[in-house]
Amino acid sequence: MRILYVEDNLTNVSLVKRVARGHDIINYIDGEDALHNFDKDKPDLVLMDIQIAGRLNGLEVVKELREQGHQLPIIAVTAYAMVGDREKCLAAGCDEYIAKPLPIPKLLEIIKKYAASVETQDTHLRKTDEVKAVGASEKETQESQVADVSSTPAEMNETSTDEATEHPTSNDETTDAEATKLEVENEEQEKSDTK
Repeated sequence: MRILYVEDNLTNVSLVKRVARGHDIINYIDGEDALHNFDKDKPDLVLMDIQIAGRLNGLEVVKELREQGHQLPIIAVTAYAMVGDREKCLAAGCDEYIAKPLPIPKLLEIIKKYAASVETQDTHLRKTDEVKAVGASEKETQESQVADVSSTPAEMNETSTDEATEHPTSNDETTDAEATKLEVENEEQEKSDTK
């Protein structure tokens, strides 16, 4: 999973990198840099410090991401755990809120939760791609069968005449009649051989 952590405190960045071992951590200390590189970075989860360096604060970055239509989970991270801060973060578009100092069990829980969600989405996308590939293959097969059937009427008559002479109708009456005819011929042959 790719985690974008917008944070200007390198100690917190180091902690997240250790806790989220096995995941890609992308860090910007400035909200404008995070916005500028967002589409290139393609994160699966955002951890957003609310009080970051630069012209934009964390909530303004979150609002901008939501206005651009990004639906990925964004977790507000703040040293300010005042009454009403959680509501402000959620109103700006954050999905969850955690206070600093970062509680490692809560951080692990969040990473595990969203990593499972990303894995499920990836599996769904792979299955969707596989279904599309199978559908395209079936469509190609159907198109080639339609092309085979769309012969000219003269070609169809030649084919059906050839097939009729090479392969007699296989209904029960014809099969029984042929068997009886063969038995009679065999009996006649045996009689002539014994004479």
